Amino acid sequence: MRNTSIIILLGLICTLGCTKENKTKDRSEATDMFHRICKLTKEYSEKLNNAPDSSAWAAACSEYEDKLDKISFSYPPDTDLLLTEGQNDTIHALMKDYIKARDGRIHDIMYPKVEIDSLVNADSVISIEPAGEVSQADASRSPGN
Repeated sequence: MRNTSIIILLGLICTLGCTKENKTKDRSEATDMFHRICKLTKEYSEKLNNAPDSSAWAAACSEYEDKLDKISFSYPPDTDLLLTEGQNDTIHALMKDYIKARDGRIHDIMYPKVEIDSLVNADSVISIEPAGEVSQADASRSPGN
């Protein structure tokens, strides 16, 4: 009887001790989240590059942040921890592109490039000859005419 109980006990220990816990994690939700973040970031980088003014720029920035939050909160906690190193690097590179587009576009809106030729026309300058006469090209613009 004692031998039988020892054999049963050893059998249970081997059975319980040898069962493997499933350590492979399901990364399907993390992959889905990765694709959604990539698509959103690319879309809003383009939107920012095409923003005609500061209000459109601000609206695009706000929309991006809201949609990114919705994506993040639509998955279980720690889903982002299941992303692979390559996926993290891709998201990081896309975020850098987004930030570059965001900062570059607002700078362009605030400080537009103006060609010097559009500000000063050649015929708006009155040139006076050394003898005190106004040149022919600018006679129509001279004072007193």
